[in-house]
Amino acid sequence: MAPVRNPFAPGAGSRPPELAGREAILRDAEVAIQRAVIGKPSRSQMLLGLRGVGKTVLLSKIESWRRTQGT
Repeated sequence: MAPVRNPFAPGAGSRPPELAGREAILRDAEVAIQRAVIGKPSRSQMLLGLRGVGKTVLLSKIESWRRTQGT
């Protein structure tokens, strides 16, 4: 891929143009948060990856969703 068009550009927390392929991670996080709110156990998640692949962006997105839910 051309370096100019590569979406994996390191930059702590800078949101890429699209969070492609991350729907399952976000859905699992939403379920875990909702279960925690009602006192039910759920599976933990660990976000792993190389620098610049969007771990911080995913955490920010999950936190943003949590805040909008009022939990």
